[in-house]
Amino acid sequence: MSLIKPMVSSKSNEWATPDKLFHYLNSQFCFELDPCATHENKKCSLYFTKDMDGLKQEWSKDGKSGRRVFINPPYGGCTKDWIEKAIHEAKEHHCICVMLIVSSTDRSYWHEFIDKCADEILFLRGRVKFNNHKNTAPFASAIVIFRPNQSRRIIKFIDIRQFHQ
Repeated sequence: MSLIKPMVSSKSNEWATPDKLFHYLNSQFCFELDPCATHENKKCSLYFTKDMDGLKQEWSKDGKSGRRVFINPPYGGCTKDWIEKAIHEAKEHHCICVMLIVSSTDRSYWHEFIDKCADEILFLRGRVKFNNHKNTAPFASAIVIFRPNQSRRIIKFIDIRQFHQ
């Protein structure tokens, strides 16, 4: 339990995405929006903070033209809400939504939403080392991608250790 405590006892449940991991994903997607940011850890010039509540904001440019969205949702119980929002924005507003989430395949949302709606799932070998932390996370993570028009399911494994700083 003592290994987990430093990651889950923080004053904040927002964990900064490792820069190298973000740059790797950004080189493929050219992200435009970070709806789960703080002023200090934002990854895109357009971002929403907790006070702005990215779940209540529209992610598309004009309701029709989708953006490329990077989502590292706050940890601590609201992941399902962010997944549902990403699916909605992908299907209804043509956004490409790329999420960094805990790989909790025992959670019902994995079976209800990710299994049925995700276009790609990248399971990360190793554990994410979030910015400003000495140790890696005490949990496995995955990158889940939702696209406007689901074409085919791709499941891959990538070694997260290449992105540690």
